[in-house]
Amino acid sequence: MHARNIQVFAEASSIENWRQQVIAGQPDAGRFAFISDEGRYMPGGEGTAPTPLSYFVAGMAL
Repeated sequence: MHARNIQVFAEASSIENWRQQVIAGQPDAGRFAFISDEGRYMPGGEGTAPTPLSYFVAGMAL
């Protein structure tokens, strides 16, 4: 079995109300921005982006 060192980074910030942004990636693979927002069912949620739970479920499916 071969050992493999995998590095992943993420930096989160609040944009407005429930809207959040994460810049994530790997040192050799670049950076990607993810924006999430809660739906209108949450006070302050605007539904402008997928919910954090949607990202989690999509990641599990991959």
